[in-house]
Amino acid sequence: MTAPRRSDRLLLAIAALFAVSIAYGLTLDPIEASLRNSLRAPGLDFLFGTDHLGRDVLARIAHGFLRDVGLSLTIIAISFAIGIAMGMLAAELAGAFDRALTFVMDLMTSLPQIVIALILAAHLGGGELALILALSLTGWVKYARIARATAFSLREREFVTAARLAGGGRLYVLRRHILPHLLPLLSGLVALQFGHNILNIAALGFLGIGVQPPAPEWGAMIAEARPYFSRAPWLAIVPGIYLFVVTMVALMLTRRSGVRQERADANPQPAAPPR
Repeated sequence: MTAPRRSDRLLLAIAALFAVSIAYGLTLDPIEASLRNSLRAPGLDFLFGTDHLGRDVLARIAHGFLRDVGLSLTIIAISFAIGIAMGMLAAELAGAFDRALTFVMDLMTSLPQIVIALILAAHLGGGELALILALSLTGWVKYARIARATAFSLREREFVTAARLAGGGRLYVLRRHILPHLLPLLSGLVALQFGHNILNIAALGFLGIGVQPPAPEWGAMIAEARPYFSRAPWLAIVPGIYLFVVTMVALMLTRRSGVRQERADANPQPAAPPR
């Protein structure tokens, strides 16, 4: 058995266990509190125990997963659209616009994304909308850099020059000839950013300026568990494990995407003839 097959099976096994627990947790109420069941240890009644308010930890983990994934995908969609548009326009317009965009990207990368997002989220008052805006406005830079570099390398290629000579406008050339070459290059970055977004969402939730209670969110769950860690360590350990698993799966998908891209670069396929 080859290494790629072993990693595929491991990924599938982790995903299956993860999906089963999430699916079961989604059938439970993550908000219902019962002080009589406060800080119950994991058992048959509550597989992952309960928190200080008697809420089912598995239910909060599962519903928090949906919330974090939804937020991460929304952030990726906004960052992707902004980054692709800005990168392609910088290569197409060049000149002052390209210099201005390069300056902004250098400025944005001079500080870690989480620091800038923390400042923006705190300034916007916290909450899901502030979280989305903060991470989107700092996450587009990586997409823009790749889009700009790729578009610059393609703008003088024969098929692009032919499209321009045939009367194709700027938007037509960007959409029909530049964008299709960009999308495969960004698949690995999307998977990587998905994992990073999950971590950033949890970090902002842990600091209290992300998703607000009583909505379930992994970072906020870990923050709420701090006063009870000596009595109920599962409150912090379980969401930490799920956070680690999601990030690990995202990194494995990123690695697989990188391997596929390297193989495609090593064995390029001839381009399809224009219609």
